[in-house]
Amino acid sequence: MNELVDSIPANSNCSRIYYALAAFAVGCILALLGSTPGWLLLVAGILAYLLLSVISIGEPLIFVAVFLAVLEIFPPFYFTRTGQTPIYLSLFLLPIGLAIVVSRFRDLRLGWDRVANGLVTFVVATAFSLPFAWWLSGVQVGMESLSRWLLLGQAAFIYYLIRSGARAEESRCERWAFRILLAGAVLSAAYGIADFIWPVPLPHPAADQFIWLGSVVLRRAQGVFYESSNFANFCGFFLVITSAALLARKERFLRVPRSLLLPLIAILSLAVLVAFSRSTWASVFVALLVFASITGYVNVRRSAVFLLALAVPLFLLWTFSPELWTYLLDARMGRLADLFADPNVATSGRFDTWIQLVSIIGDHPQYLAFGIGYKTLSFTRLFHGEIITDNGYLSLLLETGVTGLAGFLIFSGAMLKTFFRLSRAKDEALAFWAAVLFSIWCGELVQLLAVDAYTYWRNMVIFAALAAFTLNRAERMERFQGVCGTPPRANPPRRSSP
Repeated sequence: MNELVDSIPANSNCSRIYYALAAFAVGCILALLGSTPGWLLLVAGILAYLLLSVISIGEPLIFVAVFLAVLEIFPPFYFTRTGQTPIYLSLFLLPIGLAIVVSRFRDLRLGWDRVANGLVTFVVATAFSLPFAWWLSGVQVGMESLSRWLLLGQAAFIYYLIRSGARAEESRCERWAFRILLAGAVLSAAYGIADFIWPVPLPHPAADQFIWLGSVVLRRAQGVFYESSNFANFCGFFLVITSAALLARKERFLRVPRSLLLPLIAILSLAVLVAFSRSTWASVFVALLVFASITGYVNVRRSAVFLLALAVPLFLLWTFSPELWTYLLDARMGRLADLFADPNVATSGRFDTWIQLVSIIGDHPQYLAFGIGYKTLSFTRLFHGEIITDNGYLSLLLETGVTGLAGFLIFSGAMLKTFFRLSRAKDEALAFWAAVLFSIWCGELVQLLAVDAYTYWRNMVIFAALAAFTLNRAERMERFQGVCGTPPRANPPRRSSP
């Protein structure tokens, strides 16, 4: 594993995360106030940006925390000049990340652990398909493919910063990282619920995901993601983490008071519920079942409390909207009973689409090598119409070929093998987090049967960050205590800040 890096003192830099977040938030608020003179907006934005840059170069994890919080909270913005092309606020933070790499390059040393190798393999393997997007579908589709691949590549970049910028001892910044992520997730989930009940009049393109209730048409909860499956997948991550902590009585490892767990679980589960994404429900169920199976941590009394917390959203839905309750039972759950009698209806039309994709692959085996271009099926006219695959494995096979699918399987194998091994670690906190990440990824592999969840790049970045923080802890345990019987290594020499 990589050598851990010491930069400037933790007690002086870790507290600056509050100032960085506050400065960035103030700058964003001022930038959105239309009544403020333009020059003041520009100056406030530049000052906030420069302050964040200076602080982040001193402590890279502050940049990571702000970047992840922005991913969770802020939606993509659409402007007249950009048309349907989304502008993500997090993209404007990337120059700060590059500045960190350039200015701290000698300090940022990444040892190529198994997960890093797998993640890079996956990103590079999908990149081989990019030229074919231009060749087969034209410049516009090629640009769309490249832009979406670059968004996915941010997962590797954030992973690199967290792993290579870690200290020999856990800093307060790192200890606070998950609480910041959890706060952002709950805020984002609450916004998604509120927007579902009282739609926010913010014009933007959104996925056509509606619920027909007689004369009323509702859009499924999409939150700041503007797509319900993406939103549900994001909330599902944190629902599994908080639920696992409650069931196993390990809330101290989240550094969250026990009294907050039940409200957090209720909010996150309600967000997943009103997104009406059956694949996410299955993913969460599988993840919690796997967690209980490999850890044996689950407490019987806590299980009853957990079921009570899950019953709250169902009770609210049944009480305040009988029509939605009926829709949930009949249209979402009831159709599953027809899985064998009419699989196409039970899967909301997916079955016929999968048959079409298999037929395309059979008719055009030349696409099996490198595919037709990453994330192009929903844009290309190569097959005389856009195709929404709703199956991650088939999407990877046709869009990125055997190369891309193999890269993803290598990455998944690295994730599962690494975190299953670490779930047996002597350190309880490390074992808990490793078991949670192993379980979440098992759930993701199930969800990929119904959605191309690997393209949910914001969620992939967040998951990569959680994996990197967990491996930082594993490296510290290996060095100072030993993991799973491995003798501890000698401490590496301390590095001074540049």
